[in-house]
Amino acid sequence: MSHNLVQLRRNRDDKSLEDNALQRLKHVMHDKRQISPEDIVQIARDTRQPEAAVLGVATYYQDLGLARRGRTRVKVCRGTACFATSGEQSTAWMEEALGLKCGETRADGSVGLEEVYCLGFCNAGPSVEVEGRIYTGLTKERARALAADLAGGGGMAEAHDASVPPFEAHGGPAIVLERLALSIDATKLDVARAHGVFEGLSEALAGSLTPDDVIDHVERSGLRGRGGAGFSTGTKWKLTASHARKSDEAYIVCNADEGDPGSYIDKYIMERDPFAILEGMAIAGFAVGASRGAIYVRSEYPRSVPQLKDAVAQARAAGLLGKDILGKGFSFDVDVVEGAGSYVCGEETALLRSLEGLRGMVTARPPFPAEKGLFGKPTVVNNVETLACVGWIVRHGGDAYAAIGVGKSKGTKTVSLNERFVRPGVFEVPLGTSLRHVLEGVGGGLKGGAPIKAVQIGGPLGGILPASLLDTPLGFEELDQVGALLGHGGIVAWADDVDARDIAVHLFEFCEKESCGKCFPCRLGARRGFELTQRLKGARPAADVKADITLLEDLCETMKRGSLCAHGGAIPDPIRSLMRHFGPELEGGAS
Repeated sequence: MSHNLVQLRRNRDDKSLEDNALQRLKHVMHDKRQISPEDIVQIARDTRQPEAAVLGVATYYQDLGLARRGRTRVKVCRGTACFATSGEQSTAWMEEALGLKCGETRADGSVGLEEVYCLGFCNAGPSVEVEGRIYTGLTKERARALAADLAGGGGMAEAHDASVPPFEAHGGPAIVLERLALSIDATKLDVARAHGVFEGLSEALAGSLTPDDVIDHVERSGLRGRGGAGFSTGTKWKLTASHARKSDEAYIVCNADEGDPGSYIDKYIMERDPFAILEGMAIAGFAVGASRGAIYVRSEYPRSVPQLKDAVAQARAAGLLGKDILGKGFSFDVDVVEGAGSYVCGEETALLRSLEGLRGMVTARPPFPAEKGLFGKPTVVNNVETLACVGWIVRHGGDAYAAIGVGKSKGTKTVSLNERFVRPGVFEVPLGTSLRHVLEGVGGGLKGGAPIKAVQIGGPLGGILPASLLDTPLGFEELDQVGALLGHGGIVAWADDVDARDIAVHLFEFCEKESCGKCFPCRLGARRGFELTQRLKGARPAADVKADITLLEDLCETMKRGSLCAHGGAIPDPIRSLMRHFGPELEGGAS
C-alpha cells in the first residue's frame, strides 16, 4: 500500500513541492490551529489520495496532529545543548510560568506549550520560540517575564542571529565561511558576487569545464558529505549522472533539515550566506544533468525559509537561476520547502518522501536516491555545508581542496560549540585539527574554567568522549576509531556537574520522541532504553543494577543490528560510550 501511494504521488503531472498534502495541512494548521476531519476529506480529494493517506500525514509530523493548538504556540527547546545548560529546568520554568504542561493548550485556545528538540540557538540557550520569535538565555525569571509579556500583548526583546565571534584563521583557509570571515552582508547578491559567489558556476558555464570536469574536480577534492555519513560527494554525483543520462528528469536536493540537537552550522550558513548554497546546487545540476532543485528546511528555523526564498528571488532576477542561466543554455531553478517537525526527515529517503507530501518515513535501500529518488527520478541529496564547499572547489580546483586535511578527511570542517564555552559559536578548522585545540584553543574552554568531563560530537547519535581523549584529531576515521562521530560537527560539552545517567536518559528520551515508528527495534527499543536508564538513577541492590546494565548492552546490540536507519541504529553508540567511559557512574545507584 505504501509503495502504491508513493507511485500515486510520483505519477501526478505537476509534481508539486509547495502544494501537496503536507503543505496544505501546514496551511490549515497555521490558519485554523486545528485540522478537522473535513479538512482531511477535502485535501484528500484535492490531491487525489486516499483519506487514510492524508490522515497519516496529519498525524505523523510534530507541527501537525488532530489536537487543537494554541493561537500562540510556545515551543521550549529540549535539545542537547539546552539540556547541557539547564537540565530539565527550562521546561519546568515555562510550564510553571504558563500554568501548562508540555502538550497542553489553554481552554480558551489562547496559548499552547510544546516541546522541540533544537531551535538552533545552541550557543545561547536555553531557548524558546513563540510564533517565529526566538528568546534565549532562559531563566525562571525570564520565563515568567515572557509569560507576562504574552498576556500583555508583546514587547519583550527577542534574540537576534546567533552570536558568533568574528572569524579567525584557525590553522587554515576560510572555505565554507569565506565571505562571512569578511564581515560583509552576504545575503545581498551584489555584495556576495563581489566576493566570489557564482564565479564557479560562471566558469563552468563559460565552456572551460564540462559536466564531467566538474565531477572530476569534486571527486579529486575528496569532499565527503558533511551531514553525517561522510560519503564521497564526487562518487554520489557520478552515480547520479550515470542514471540521469537515462532519465527525462533529475533533481538536486539540499538537505537543510539540520536536526542534530547541538548543531546550528547549516542554520548559520542559510541565514548569512544563502547564495553559497544556491551556487553549489546549480553547479551540481550542471554536473549531473538536473534542471530542478529543492531545499528542504526544518520548520524549527523560522528565519531560514524567508532568507532562502529572498535569495532565490534575487538570483532569478539576476539570471543566475531559472531558464537559460547567464545566456549559456543551462536552466536550473530551486524551490524552498519547509518541513513540519521530524528529526528522521534528515535521513535522505525520509526527506524525499516528505518533499512528496507523504509521511517522512525511511525506506529500504537499494535503490538509492542516485537511481530512484524524488518522484522516482535520479536525485543528488547533499547537505548545506557540503554544497557550500562546491563553489570554492570549482574556482580553486579539487587538488587545492584535497591539500587540506588529514588522511581520508579532506578540506575544512565547520564546528559549532554550545553555550557552556567561553566562546560559543560557529568556527571553521582544517580537518585533522585536534579536538582539544577546538575546545580549549578556539572555544576557550568551559566558562569559569570548569574542566570538561564529557563531550559529544555529531549530534545525539555521536559517541561521548571523556577528557582523556581530547587529543583525538577531528576526522571521519580518526573519531570513528575512538567510538565517536564527526557527523554535522555540532559539539556539546559538559562539566563535572552532570550525571552520566542523566545524559543517558536524555538520549533515549530524544530517540523515543523522534522515532518514526516504522521499525520495532527503534520504536520499542527507545522506550525500553528510556525505562532502563531511568531505573539506573534510583538506589537499588547492586545485583539489580548490574542486571539492568546487561539488559542495556543487549538492547543496544539489538537496536544497532535491527534498526532500519541510523536513528535507532546509532543511538547505541553514545550509550556504549557512557558505559565504557563512565561505567561506575552509571552503576552509581547500586547499594
